[in-house]
Amino acid sequence: MGFVTACGGGAPQEESTADTSTGLVLLSVAEPGPDPFTDSTATAPARLPAPADSPTPGERPPAKPADHRSAKGSDAGLYGGTRGTDSCDVEKQIRLLEGNKATEQAFAEAMGMGVPLLPAYLRSLTSVVLRKDTRVTGYGLVDGKAKSFPAVLQSGTAVLIDDLGVPRVRCAGGNPLTPAEPLKGAARHTGRAWHGYGPKRAVVVGPAPRPLTEVFLVDEGKSTWIERPVGKNGRGNRGGKNKDKVIPAPPAGLEGQATATSTVELAWEPPKGDVEIAGYQIFQEDVAKPVQELTPDSREARISNLKPGTEYSFTVRAVDEAGNISVPSNEVEVLTNYDTETGQPDPSQQQPDQSDQPDQPDQSDPNQQQPDQSDQPDQPDQSDPNQQQPDQTDQPTPDQQQPTDQPDQQDPNQQPDQPDQPDPNQQQPDQPDQPQNNQ
Repeated sequence: MGFVTACGGGAPQEESTADTSTGLVLLSVAEPGPDPFTDSTATAPARLPAPADSPTPGERPPAKPADHRSAKGSDAGLYGGTRGTDSCDVEKQIRLLEGNKATEQAFAEAMGMGVPLLPAYLRSLTSVVLRKDTRVTGYGLVDGKAKSFPAVLQSGTAVLIDDLGVPRVRCAGGNPLTPAEPLKGAARHTGRAWHGYGPKRAVVVGPAPRPLTEVFLVDEGKSTWIERPVGKNGRGNRGGKNKDKVIPAPPAGLEGQATATSTVELAWEPPKGDVEIAGYQIFQEDVAKPVQELTPDSREARISNLKPGTEYSFTVRAVDEAGNISVPSNEVEVLTNYDTETGQPDPSQQQPDQSDQPDQPDQSDPNQQQPDQSDQPDQPDQSDPNQQQPDQTDQPTPDQQQPTDQPDQQDPNQQPDQPDQPDPNQQQPDQPDQPQNNQ
């Protein structure tokens, strides 16, 4: 599957796969390459690696870009440069293209945009040099048309990158660049390799998650770092004013370990370079502001008030006397200790365990006895004396005896049969009782 490329406001190209009939082309730093669009617009780089003759690798290049090492255009240190010096002359590139309308049209089509948009788009790019061998899709000018081919650019090559950090122009031949595409079939290398090249060590640069406002470059000659605004080269686009800013190198070798359930200790090495360090800032993942600020002689830090059994990520940045802040150090992840004293080491897991307990009431919850009692109304048939009457009604013979049974139930009141006895005291109470019985 190929890539769909959209370039700086231009129309996206249709999905296509690079022509691999010539193989994966190896392009060294200063080599114009096959079928260049223009003369070189690369400026003289300072202390960049020179190409070295090496045998062409016998190993076949990986067919898919995903099989290479990947990088994002926002990765700090992916590119290099020199303060106040452009790696490419953008204005010269525009003049050379405008001097040949057919070449300009082919260049614009390769970039997926109209010719009128091309000058502004080129000025929006940022000049840098590669610090890693980088696989791309290059273009050559063949019969007035842009013809694509897969290529690997040597580390040290001068390129222009867009605001997502993706290479767009190779300045040594004025060639358009787009992201790498899958290779067709069993492609092999063409051209001569340089010392240290390996097919699987080349990187494929993907777009940054969001547009960049600056890129962080490494000055290979001075071992310093540079913050360069995107779209404004070292000499600037206005009045030749220098827009680059030297910043401290990042601290090195950050390590961390948990020392308690709520405490983490960090340690690092001071940054290299000539920039005077005024202090350090500790950053915690998902926290915008530094969680600690330390003195320049600090090499360790203790972070407290953390949660037990929780993983945290930390980075360290150096700050110089002018307030310039370095890019982050390497990131370290630390898991705080579990709280073993409570017998429940991970508090975050207790809540789901408690949420599972509602299933236990099925075994012993007294609230479930109520439905059992509701089932007991069937039992009163066995012992409820009030149910004897319906049982007796089911028997025909007792139904006939009910009038005789009723006095049986009131045996002490059967004295109405005793009015024949001479006791007048019993007759008076019996007479009022009889009308009640008759009712």
